[in-house]
Amino acid sequence: MKKSMKLVVAFGAAILFAVNFTGVAQASYSIDYTYAFNANQGSSQRASHSFVILHEAGLEAPGRNIAANMKNNYTPYTAYSTFVVGDGGHVYQVGAPGYVAYAAGDANGYSPVQIELQRTYDKATFAKNYATYIELARDYAKKYGIPTTLDAGGAGTPGIKSHLWITQNIWGDHVDPYGYLASMGVSKAKLANDLANGTTSVGGGNTTAPTTPTKPTAPSNTNVPAGFTPENGTFVNGDTEIMNRVGTPSTSAQQGGYLPPNGEWVYDSWAKVGNYTWIHHVYNGQHIYLPVREWPSGSAWGTFK
Repeated sequence: MKKSMKLVVAFGAAILFAVNFTGVAQASYSIDYTYAFNANQGSSQRASHSFVILHEAGLEAPGRNIAANMKNNYTPYTAYSTFVVGDGGHVYQVGAPGYVAYAAGDANGYSPVQIELQRTYDKATFAKNYATYIELARDYAKKYGIPTTLDAGGAGTPGIKSHLWITQNIWGDHVDPYGYLASMGVSKAKLANDLANGTTSVGGGNTTAPTTPTKPTAPSNTNVPAGFTPENGTFVNGDTEIMNRVGTPSTSAQQGGYLPPNGEWVYDSWAKVGNYTWIHHVYNGQHIYLPVREWPSGSAWGTFK
């Protein structure tokens, strides 16, 4: 496996427009088109109006970086969403609303809008992101005549859907966004209520934002999996992002998130499995593995400290 897609961060003046759909109140957010696809990018296929699909990035990175990565590394059928919400409630358009986006496998053709949420552990930033996440999903559900019910029914039932629901009812193996939202104090019940009613606060009510960030903490060697050598350290990535894997050290295992260029990854052990050296830690109760070197040739893809 070669390390996938270099993360290129493009900076430029953002072009901001407020959203004002017919019959929908003026939105409190604006849409930034800095990273929007050009005429030669993205699918030309119109999507049916069945689902608005909610995602979570799976990696702690600025929203603009996530959007830039989708834009700058586009090739046909590479993953991208319609919008990325992040950086304190910003909305970055990538794909064109109404058209297929490649973020949910066999469900793509049924969703005119797919929304990616930035992972951040800053409570103030998350609160703004979450409010916009709710508002954006509701606005586009109304625009396309899609119910604002969350994860209702089976494959033929329209509504706002999590990526987990897509996995359970249509295709795939992703489980976002519930794990991350729960780590920030938002339950599935709260998300459903907020989508149905337009409430957006993450304080009070039936949930409370955590008082401390839920990041991987100093590793404990009691979590070391069989066959791995205990070693507490930090891997510092080089210039290309690396995808981690969930549950087992294999390139065919469930995809996790991406470690960005120059990003750091705390680990508690390592092992050579197959053609790669893997490092390991436990996050939210799950065993996460990151490949850091390919054998038989090649040096490590970053440094260790």
